[in-house]
Amino acid sequence: MFRNSNFIGLLIGICCFLIIGSPARAVTSDCIEQEAPAAFFVENGLLCLQKITVAEQPGTTFYKAALTWSGPDNPNQFRLLNAEPDQLADQNSPIFSTVDGSLIIPRVDIPRTFGTERYVANLVLVDDEDLSVFELASVALYINPDFVPNVTWKPYGMLDSDERHAVDLLGRSIPYAKLADAVYDFDNKIIDQWVLFEKKDKNSGMQAAVYYNPETDEVVLAFRGTETCDFPCSLSETAEFFLDTAADSLLTFGFVDTQFIDAVDYAQDVVNRAQGRKIIVTGHSLGGGLAQAIGAAFGLETFAFNSAPVPDDFFKDYPRALSPEMLSEIIHVIGDIHDPVSNTDETGKLYQNADHVSSLIQFDFDLKEILPAGLKQLNDLRFNRHSITRLVDNASSLLAIYRDGW
Repeated sequence: MFRNSNFIGLLIGICCFLIIGSPARAVTSDCIEQEAPAAFFVENGLLCLQKITVAEQPGTTFYKAALTWSGPDNPNQFRLLNAEPDQLADQNSPIFSTVDGSLIIPRVDIPRTFGTERYVANLVLVDDEDLSVFELASVALYINPDFVPNVTWKPYGMLDSDERHAVDLLGRSIPYAKLADAVYDFDNKIIDQWVLFEKKDKNSGMQAAVYYNPETDEVVLAFRGTETCDFPCSLSETAEFFLDTAADSLLTFGFVDTQFIDAVDYAQDVVNRAQGRKIIVTGHSLGGGLAQAIGAAFGLETFAFNSAPVPDDFFKDYPRALSPEMLSEIIHVIGDIHDPVSNTDETGKLYQNADHVSSLIQFDFDLKEILPAGLKQLNDLRFNRHSITRLVDNASSLLAIYRDGW
């Protein structure tokens, strides 16, 4: 039996020790602003617990505590660092039993970059001689009872590995989606940490811009997509629209438009001048098709949004720099499942002899599905879902939900 008086005595003793020993207090400072009843931080192996109830004294005794993971040599072991009195418990409060030494954690959060993993965990004291060492007895996925398919997004902690990869990739893509949007207006000279370095406008209709991030020393090559304008259009806007429409029409039959050739020439020039800096390629619509083509031909990481495909014949003159398997790791094609431009080659209704360099990563923002299993019928596709601005807004809203702990 783990006597209640021994455990409480240990808590008081450690508390007094931490008041004197500043190094231990520094280790547990990460727990101070933690709101969840239980959270594990992978980067430092710290397990923060608060509002712990003692099973044998329900409603009267509460503690908060910090445990540290013992490391890979003892992967199931945690050592108690400190404990002190806390306020009232809540629904997911950890429960410690002085009878069997078990520590039940109904929900432990593991914060990640774009969301929070959640598990149910049970720990148990190793023996009654050392009341500071706990062994992990069991762990299971936390099933959120508030999740309703197609009404709420699936909680981040419940996503399978493919869905998690898609969401994390969507999170990584946001800065480049903003640049794929900004390239439609060259007056946008500063976008977050990115600065417009130069712009290129070819007679073929190929338009692109180079952005530079002085903080990371990275370069982004962004291709503009099909140019549209609000009526009445200027003469130059009308000319750009017809050039892009001609390129789109050639894509329909798998022909390589001059814009692709100009894109290769410009990309080679950018690579030559980048002096070894990392280059990321991005684009939307026709610009997404150009971005995919350049990414594949030069072996550059690429983010393409609601993208047109790449003509098969393009790779006859400009072979892929890497194997298809390797390209699938660096060419990311992200789209709204209702978008008609990125989806039409999947339905087989429009494009011939043209395809995406890697598999589409799709989101259904209406039914709240990640990587939806089925494709939409042609008459379910909507041109108002093609907008890069709308895609950025929808993606940002989803990521905000996950960052807030859903």
